Amino acid sequence: MSTVPDRISLTAQVDRLLLEQGRLEPLELLLALDLLAYEDYEAWRSGGRADLQGALLADPDEVVAILQLAASHASGQGLVPSPLEYRGWSGHNSRLNLGSNQRLIQACAEAFAPAEDRLQLDLFHDSTGLLIENSLRNALGARRIDDARDLIGELIRHDPRHAGLQGYLRLMQAVDDDIDDIDDGDNDAVQADSAKLQPSGTLDAADRLAQLDALESTARDLLGHRARDFLTVLWAGLAEKLAGIDYNPASPRLHASHAWLRAQRWDAVRSAIEQEPNWRWHPDLVTLHAEAAWRRRDPVSARQDWAWLCWEHPHHVEPQLVAATLPDRHLCELWSRFEDMDTALEVEEFPAWLLLHDRSAAVAVPPDRAPDDERGALYSVLHRLVSGEDNIELRRQLDDMHPAMLRLFLASRQTSQTLSA
Repeated sequence: MSTVPDRISLTAQVDRLLLEQGRLEPLELLLALDLLAYEDYEAWRSGGRADLQGALLADPDEVVAILQLAASHASGQGLVPSPLEYRGWSGHNSRLNLGSNQRLIQACAEAFAPAEDRLQLDLFHDSTGLLIENSLRNALGARRIDDARDLIGELIRHDPRHAGLQGYLRLMQAVDDDIDDIDDGDNDAVQADSAKLQPSGTLDAADRLAQLDALESTARDLLGHRARDFLTVLWAGLAEKLAGIDYNPASPRLHASHAWLRAQRWDAVRSAIEQEPNWRWHPDLVTLHAEAAWRRRDPVSARQDWAWLCWEHPHHVEPQLVAATLPDRHLCELWSRFEDMDTALEVEEFPAWLLLHDRSAAVAVPPDRAPDDERGALYSVLHRLVSGEDNIELRRQLDDMHPAMLRLFLASRQTSQTLSA
């Protein structure tokens, strides 16, 4: 599973962040590239990790090279650097340690944004309302809720008709409404943040879900990308409220795994799903489990999930593999090739076809993971052929089972021999 993006993918991601956030911050780029898991970033911000370097999902020197290329691309577009300081959230407001790699520290030390002209700067500095609102956004994003309450009071006194005031009050109402304290033994620091954000109240889980759904657009309008940092801890609180509630296909989002998804806690997503005795027979849980495995750099489990979906939930597969939001873009590209073939194959045959076009497929999905029927028999014979056990008898078996698959196998062998010649 590659961790380092090519230059084209990297510049495209930088341009997307600039469009969405108006600036390029190094850690936001690492989060977007899946080189840093949000739950690790959150733990670092909340005092649960001593440094960030150990949480990176690539070698620090590779990360430095990526950030340097991104900075060069941003500078080439006329953006100017400004210094960054990393401080903790909530009650952990001290300066944070990135790690021991000095090149990494330097690469993370600057953000890039368009230069502001002097008139804009003067207008900003002369506007008390803008200063209060900017501080309020920062306080909410950093989960400093007591500070946010004080700043909302200042905004009310300064401008009781402020256009965003009702929205900020809704955000604070969500903080104060029904949610039980989080019990997250793996991350006491995030638990402390969550407990401060989430006093107990009277909303049930369904009402809380509706409230958080409705709050999404308001939070993004007021906080921009920092809405994520404000909302994830609230979603974690809902997930805790849903813990122990069995999955119900009639209301799939009222399951802890879906709330953990919104909190970007991928290990918790997997754990919640795996506690369901029959989770593999619910395609949306299998799909979510596959994404969680992929996000946590476990491509073997992710591929096993996708193979199971093809075999047992074929009607659920295509909409997922063509979705723009699916993070495993390599799998999407392989699916597109599969769909474009002249030889029409069934969805259930996609795992077998992958054996011919993806070297990692045979290792990821061994034959004992296949169904105990003709689909598994086809997969097992082809698996043996591509794993070095190529002989006439196996080819005859494959021809009896699926003549078209034998032709594809022979074509792949010829292509492989041509490339190695």
